Amino acid sequence: MSEAAEKEKTTVTYDSEFTKKVYGMENGKWVKMCMQCGICPTTCALKEKMDLSPRRVIQLIRAGRKDEVLKANTMWLCTSCYTCACRCPRGVPMMDVMHDLRHLAVENGITHNSQAMAEVYAKDVAKRGRIWEGGVTLNYGLKIGLGNAIKMALDMQDVGKGMMLHRRLPLLPPKGVKNPGKLRDVLNRAAEIAKEGGH
Repeated sequence: MSEAAEKEKTTVTYDSEFTKKVYGMENGKWVKMCMQCGICPTTCALKEKMDLSPRRVIQLIRAGRKDEVLKANTMWLCTSCYTCACRCPRGVPMMDVMHDLRHLAVENGITHNSQAMAEVYAKDVAKRGRIWEGGVTLNYGLKIGLGNAIKMALDMQDVGKGMMLHRRLPLLPPKGVKNPGKLRDVLNRAAEIAKEGGH
């Protein structure tokens, strides 16, 4: 069977429950507000790295294409730079929509390497209240697997050398904050709010 015939044979499933779920999320109203003008993909600095443009993600949410949306790397690559929101004629905070979609992906058992980075980063902050770049890099490498860690190290070796040269990648962890107990209280409260549905 030809590739074209195979494509025709593939059935596209419309999951109305997925669309309703997204609409019901904290920033779901903005998905309805999007008028598909194309400003967000043209302003996004990482659009070339994304599987789907933010505009296409909105289209697929409306079309109930759950798997395509949640398996895309788009929401994980959003850096919350707010450029798209500043230029959007309707003021759609696309980064907040992407934040909700990340939560939804995790709920459905779908993660990305940036989720691993977020977990390692949060754990490091909770330890001493300050980031230790060397520790974050090492723990992230362990979390994504040896093969990926080696590839990342080779790809980023020039950046690493530059950081070490400018004393931005210390070998020893920094001194912790004065009152780590208060910091942990704040972090624990934030985790409780997230569990209650406040993300």
